[in-house]
Amino acid sequence: MSDTLSVPRTVAIDLPAYAKLVYRYGRPVVLVVALLMSIPGEIHLAEVAGWEHVNLFGLWSVNVAWGMPVCVSVYAACSAVIADVSKRHGLPNRKSAMFGAYAALALALSAQDVSHWIKADYMGTSWILVGAVSSIPPLVAFHMLHMAAAPETTETVVEIEEPEDAFEDDDDVTEGKSRKRGKPGRPGLDLAEVEAAVEKLNAAGEKVTPENLGQVLNRSARTARRYLSALKRQEMAEEKTAEHSAAGTLQLSL
Repeated sequence: MSDTLSVPRTVAIDLPAYAKLVYRYGRPVVLVVALLMSIPGEIHLAEVAGWEHVNLFGLWSVNVAWGMPVCVSVYAACSAVIADVSKRHGLPNRKSAMFGAYAALALALSAQDVSHWIKADYMGTSWILVGAVSSIPPLVAFHMLHMAAAPETTETVVEIEEPEDAFEDDDDVTEGKSRKRGKPGRPGLDLAEVEAAVEKLNAAGEKVTPENLGQVLNRSARTARRYLSALKRQEMAEEKTAEHSAAGTLQLSL
């Protein structure tokens, strides 16, 4: 079967009003304030390393030191999000993303510490410090370009094991009403019947969807979706069995 369908699962959590406010508005406020507080130290560190006003195209003067907060704090925030998305969806660059997130955090912490140490006269500048700060923009640019190689979509298909009684039909459950406890539904169909219905749809040139399959089977779309998921798992199991058999035959022939 060519169509692969995922079975979504969602959980609703009823949070208190204050928790909803914190969850929705508190986090972005804290993030913005933290980034604003990081700006002075990172600009100062850039100026210590020698970044200053430059004349762009002979039109206006720009203080490029203001770009350091983007290369440090904003980069750390972006790396954290990229690492989280890469880990959740199993993207190929997830290890590099995790490394970049931790490195960005260490970079942001170090930049703040060194800047304030210099301002408080606990330490002075040196050629090592200037070289380290000067290397930040190209390293950040390199890593962000590497992250740009990630796939544009993060859509994944997850196979969910359904319990045996999940295929008991629930067509007699109406909207807003649940079936009485203990009352069984209609008996489930055999997968051979589902395969026959799929072949019937293919022969008619119709797309295999839960809605179309439900009409052929005289079942709800929800029930048809479960049957499609079970059918897909059966096909995957048969493919694995065939591969193992072929590998065993090859070994015997050798």
